[in-house]
Amino acid sequence: MSRFDFVGFGALNIDIFYSLKAGKRTEDILPELHPGGEIIGSKRDRVIAFENSKKYAILTGRSGGGQSANTAVALARMGFKCGFIGKVGDDELGDLLLDSMENVDKSHIKRGGNSGVCLCILDQSGERANVVFPGSNDTLSIDDSDIEYARNSKAIHLTSFCSEKVLKEQERFLMGDLNESIITFDPGEIYSRLGIERLKKILKRTKILFATDEELKSMINKAYQESVKQIIDLGTEIVVCKMAERGSIIVTKKLSVHIPITRVEKVVDKTGAGDVYSAGFIAGMLLNLPLESCGKLASSASALSITGYGREKYPDREFLKRVLESNIIVSS
Repeated sequence: MSRFDFVGFGALNIDIFYSLKAGKRTEDILPELHPGGEIIGSKRDRVIAFENSKKYAILTGRSGGGQSANTAVALARMGFKCGFIGKVGDDELGDLLLDSMENVDKSHIKRGGNSGVCLCILDQSGERANVVFPGSNDTLSIDDSDIEYARNSKAIHLTSFCSEKVLKEQERFLMGDLNESIITFDPGEIYSRLGIERLKKILKRTKILFATDEELKSMINKAYQESVKQIIDLGTEIVVCKMAERGSIIVTKKLSVHIPITRVEKVVDKTGAGDVYSAGFIAGMLLNLPLESCGKLASSASALSITGYGREKYPDREFLKRVLESNIIVSS
């Protein structure tokens, strides 16, 4: 019997949201920052970025965050049994992060040092740009008990850290006896910049890869279609290419399916939309839906999430029931 439906393994950060004032640009916060981008910040960057945020933007709130953490919380709200492997600080932010994980099992979230922080800059269209200050995330190490904890879960979802050390810990984790667990992976911008050769060990073990078209391009510095082909040749079974307003494309060796976006009346915050897309897709997979239906469920979940700040509008059981009863989902 599987202990969990889903186990996440990724960074845990407090997301601090600032909305840019009229006429201000993302680059006003840090010159190297751009809409939709993500960078790792230094101590000096932290001082400059927060000073500029106070000048050129308005503080709109803070929330628990992190790619895999967002996915876990969304799945837990939809009624799936979820666990998590990660690390937070021995500080007030660490307490907030643990509380933000809601009904996700927290028994394998370690503590120590200062918690990770992500400065999220939202432009006038709701597009976000992130500056990550990793803190205790960079000191995470795993042991045999973590592998035992994840063993037999139906799905294990890996996302990026800022540290080469922790990337090696994730590779070591995948070498453990995880039985028949399905491995899903979202490298984000930080891991994608490392290139396909550096990510090969994880990609070979991955069943479903989630990435934007830009991230796929950066993996091999070629058109994303060529990157998809090389990733599937490595052994990844399914590549889900997220393309913002153009929807998403699900690619396997035998098929390619385009999923249009689900429209909403007003976009408030796109932060975490891709993570909630992953949650919707994994939910469909756990329910044994066809790939196209997984994509439609993912699109609907992602669309709902961008109508509020942070995790305010994440999908829940009622959302899942409503979508499953709609005519957009076809059973296998």
